[in-house]
Amino acid sequence: MTTANEYATDPERLLLPAVLFIEDDPNLGSMTSEMLGLDYRVDWVQTIADARVRLAANTYDALIVDRRLPDGDGLDLIRGLRAGGVATPALMLTALAEVDDIVDGLDAGANDYLTKPFHVVELEARLRALLRGFHAQAAGIMIGDWLLKPSANIIEDPDGRAVPLTDVESKLLATLAAAPDHVFSREELLKNAFSTGSDIGAVDVYVSYARGKTTRSIIATVRGKGYRIGQPQD
Repeated sequence: MTTANEYATDPERLLLPAVLFIEDDPNLGSMTSEMLGLDYRVDWVQTIADARVRLAANTYDALIVDRRLPDGDGLDLIRGLRAGGVATPALMLTALAEVDDIVDGLDAGANDYLTKPFHVVELEARLRALLRGFHAQAAGIMIGDWLLKPSANIIEDPDGRAVPLTDVESKLLATLAAAPDHVFSREELLKNAFSTGSDIGAVDVYVSYARGKTTRSIIATVRGKGYRIGQPQD
C-alpha cells in the first residue's frame, strides 16, 4: 500500500492532486494505484477503518471507493462523510453493476459510479472530470440558475444580482449542494449548518428563509425524510 509520506522527499509530487483509493483486492489495488500514481498522489488502503484513519490525518482532492470491503460497505463510508459535511468528490468503483446498485451509490452521496471490470483510461477521465467540477465549486456552486458563493455569504440570481445570506442560510445551501443526490435529515442539517445548541425546529425555519430570499424550488422537501437541493430555473 502507498502512503502520502512517500512523496515527502519529492516537492514536485506534492503539487499533484491527492487521491484516497480504497480497494481490498491486492492485485487490482497495486496495479491501479501504480498507474494513477503517474498523475496523482495516491494513498491506497484496503479497509474502511484504514480509510477513516487516513481521512482524519490528511486532506484529499478525491476518493475512489470500492463497495464490498472486508469491514463493510463503502457506501456507509460515503454516507458518513456526507452526513458530516465532507464534500470531497467520491467515485464508487465496484463489481456491483445493477441499476439499483448504481442508484444506491449516487443516493448515498457518490459523485460518480464506475463498474468493474474497467479500463484505467476511463477511470482517469472520470477522475479528471470530478476534479474539474469540484474545483469549479470552490469559487461558486451552481444551484440550477443560481450561483452560491459560500465564502462571501451571497447567492447570485439568474440575472447576476447578489442576494445577501446569513451565515446559517449560506451553510444550509452549501451543505445541501455538496451532495445533490442525498436527502438530508433535519438532524444532519442541524449538525452541519447550525451552531451548537440550536433547536431542530430551526432547520425548517431557515429552509423557509432561504426559499424566501431565492425561490421555493431551491430546496426540495422529501416527505417523511428531510430535504435535498433543488434545481431552480427561475
